[in-house]
Amino acid sequence: MSYPVKHFSEQHCYRLIPSKYPPINLYEDVAEPGQLEAIFAVEAITNPRLSEEVGNFAQIPLEDRLVGIPHCSYVMAAFTHVSPDGARFNTADYGAYYAAPDVNTAIKETVHHMERIMGYTQEPAQDVQMRCIDAWFNAQLVDLTEQQYLDLNIYHPTNYSHSQMLADEVKGLKGDGIVYQSVRHQGHDCYALFKANLVTKVCQTKHFTYKWNGVSVNSVLEINLV
Repeated sequence: MSYPVKHFSEQHCYRLIPSKYPPINLYEDVAEPGQLEAIFAVEAITNPRLSEEVGNFAQIPLEDRLVGIPHCSYVMAAFTHVSPDGARFNTADYGAYYAAPDVNTAIKETVHHMERIMGYTQEPAQDVQMRCIDAWFNAQLVDLTEQQYLDLNIYHPTNYSHSQMLADEVKGLKGDGIVYQSVRHQGHDCYALFKANLVTKVCQTKHFTYKWNGVSVNSVLEINLV
């Protein structure tokens, strides 16, 4: 089945991640993607935890890696630390950089996933600090936002089997990724980028507190840092 493709040029997007995950300077200090293995081998001698921090960058094709720009580790982490269950448009075999064109949609997406995970593990009430990552990208994305696709199983709220099969198809054809409608914020879009180097600029901006009450995230507060 063929799908329409939409072009994005320097598209601004937002992604929320837990603040407990620090940036990894290894990616930012490398000038060429092919140097990662050699530099990692040297750094790992003095930092035995480096492998855990850096993740499995070997599974990212050389031509898709993003290195040498400030804060690029935030993007690479989406491809090196992949959930065993995958997500809507990726499997455990490869990652994707999920983001949204507006911060509210990015928040609603992460609130849903946080509630699911923390509810499953029965986490006690607590505040979770999150940081907003702004990024800009250039890509040709398969466009699934049109009305004709909205009733397909790829938009199932919890079952990702059909959407993952479609993602496998797009990735197998060397596609850049997918633009789709948010399931958690109706009427708004999300992006799933399959290549880290589609991103041209990254910066860390706002900070938020997600207030988990033991059952749900009942409020999200922006933190004003002085």
